[in-house]
Amino acid sequence: MNAIIINHGIVPELVSEKTAEIVNGLLAERDAFNFSRYDLMETPVQFIIEDALTIPFLSEYKVIVVKNSYLFTGEKPRIAVEHHLDQLAEFVEQYTGPNIVIFEVNHEKLDERKKIVKNMKRLHQVNKIDAMDEIALKKWVKQQLNDQFKDIKQDALDELIQLTGADYKLVSNELNKLLLFIGDDAVIVKSHVERVVSRSLEQNVFLLTDYITTDRKKEAVTLLKDLINMKEEPIRLLALISGQYRLFYQTKILSQKGFSEAQIAKQLKIHPYRVKLALRKASKMNLSEILKVINMCAETDYQLKSSYMDKVLILELFILSI
Repeated sequence: MNAIIINHGIVPELVSEKTAEIVNGLLAERDAFNFSRYDLMETPVQFIIEDALTIPFLSEYKVIVVKNSYLFTGEKPRIAVEHHLDQLAEFVEQYTGPNIVIFEVNHEKLDERKKIVKNMKRLHQVNKIDAMDEIALKKWVKQQLNDQFKDIKQDALDELIQLTGADYKLVSNELNKLLLFIGDDAVIVKSHVERVVSRSLEQNVFLLTDYITTDRKKEAVTLLKDLINMKEEPIRLLALISGQYRLFYQTKILSQKGFSEAQIAKQLKIHPYRVKLALRKASKMNLSEILKVINMCAETDYQLKSSYMDKVLILELFILSI
């Protein structure tokens, strides 16, 4: 086992799961003598290094987990903590154990320009944890249920993924709710999902744009009012609608250039499931229509920020005018 490990990825929960997997493989049980946890947003890195260099007490080695390890990225958060980067660079170059240090980085990429990142890759272990695509997420759900001797119907699984937008954290949370709901029942069916699972804001906005593009104005306005009643701000909703139409435009352009769904997702740095849904919708629209709505979004945004009219009314008029 390498003395220093970096686990990094865009989904914090998956990064944490990878860390837990490593820690569980190293320690039979955790206590104050063999396990420490820090956060670089709160603790100076030099303090963590000092702990790493301390000889383990009543244990063969200590495992130290460091969350929010942004120092390996280009991120520069405004925090009061002062880190001695020279000490970290020396630590990475010279440290060989016996304690194990695991840095968690909630970013898809590390800053390859930094010498410290190059040395980490050369001397230690760097694990990239990719976000699950739709297929992998469905397989994960099935496995989680199988471990508890339960199952889920295919249409129920499809509905779960759609309502959560294939977001790992949402899927995990909603799956726990479903398990509580079905109790001793062995199988989750679609009606369970429809009754229990909450539609994510992103999926509500996608449904709203679906109503708009299919000229279902009554349903669109009703959904808009529901979102307003859920305390969503009109300006935020408009920004999300505008972002959805920009995604339609981007995916359509890239698709016309021959990009696959996976390539588009990588290019735009978004989940492949979002690309799949956007392409499905964009295929029924032409670029001029999409651009027209994007321009209307900009005009409506100006009205929301400058007009004395009721903001909800402005947003309703925007939807009705498309």
